[in-house]
Amino acid sequence: MFELGGQWIATEGDRGNLYRYWFDVGTGRTRRESLRTTDLESAKRALAEVVIKGAPKTATARLSVVLEDYFVGHTDKLPSRLQSRNAGKVLLRHFGETARIASLTEIKQREFASKCIEEGYRLSYIARNLVVLRAALAHARIAHEVIYTEAQMERRWGLRPAVIEKARIPTDEEIAALWSVDLAEDLRRFILIQLATGGRPQTALDLMPVQRIRDASLVDLNPPARAQNKKRRPIVREPRVLTGWLDKWEGEKAEMETRRSHYCGYTTMEGVKSGLERAIERARIPKISTYSFRHKVTTILRLARVPEDEIARQLGHRRSDLRTTAGYGEWDPGYLANAAAAIDAWFVRVQKLATRPLFSQGFPKTVRRRRENTSQVIDSTGAGEANRTPDPNLGKAPKGSCRVLPCRSCSFPTY
Repeated sequence: MFELGGQWIATEGDRGNLYRYWFDVGTGRTRRESLRTTDLESAKRALAEVVIKGAPKTATARLSVVLEDYFVGHTDKLPSRLQSRNAGKVLLRHFGETARIASLTEIKQREFASKCIEEGYRLSYIARNLVVLRAALAHARIAHEVIYTEAQMERRWGLRPAVIEKARIPTDEEIAALWSVDLAEDLRRFILIQLATGGRPQTALDLMPVQRIRDASLVDLNPPARAQNKKRRPIVREPRVLTGWLDKWEGEKAEMETRRSHYCGYTTMEGVKSGLERAIERARIPKISTYSFRHKVTTILRLARVPEDEIARQLGHRRSDLRTTAGYGEWDPGYLANAAAAIDAWFVRVQKLATRPLFSQGFPKTVRRRRENTSQVIDSTGAGEANRTPDPNLGKAPKGSCRVLPCRSCSFPTY
């Protein structure tokens, strides 16, 4: 008579009442419930109310409906709502908007996984998407097997995790070349935040003004609604280069609204990766990944002889309360001061190689003077190296130099 949401209306024998029927996957039987009416139109309305209110769905329900109910009823209230929605898009793009749950057999799931691997994705990426599918089915109370762990994929399907290539660390010249080409504004912001904090890639996408601790010149890389896990996000000191950009971006009210009150407008790492790949081609530099910027910061800090304990804190490798008093050690003026100063000094060095300003205020005066006097320096070659008395101190560190800020040449630039 009428079908809606995997359920249908029919009569039972010679009884007058109309019933709603559905197939129970758990028992393998067709079940029924009286709609307490003999009028078909009234029965249709009653069935619609039951379906809308979330009556148990069946394996004949559409995947798109099951996912949407799961998002609206559960994940849209969580910090991971964007990741869950993105997983839903991936699933629907492969299986189709009209696919029914019953059609998502193990063979179909394996085809999905194999295609993802062909496209260069890892088993962890596949597992994250299939976990969302499994959770949506559980939310709808549909008993349907989903292979969703990496171990299951390896054991049952013979799939193997991709060999993880270590992120290549770019040179200063490559960073300058990348920064100097035309970049999407959000990609430029992503790169800037990564190089100024050394955070994990997702950190730049999540960063919001509410995470700044302005009185102490700190920024908490962990959003308020995110629980800390083994991928710890630390509280770090804002290098001055980062402070300048964050202040500038916050002043652009319309831009902040467009980006949902985030500094960076990307919602998924897939967008960052594709944008970075295009930028690398334009800059004509060897391939790097989104993790390359984090590793670059590590080398910057080590070359500046920042203590290992401080590097560990900067990167989130160590709990912030290990060697702090009552968990408030971040308020110490010396907290991560060496790391922030080393990052600022590195930005000045790279600015001399880049044709676009790395600082929100423009080119520092020292860099502008160097650019203005470049031709004169090249023309004034003097008597030549052969006729000069070599400087006996050439190549030696100045007496009394310190680890990060040894002299005026390493101080933050003026504009």
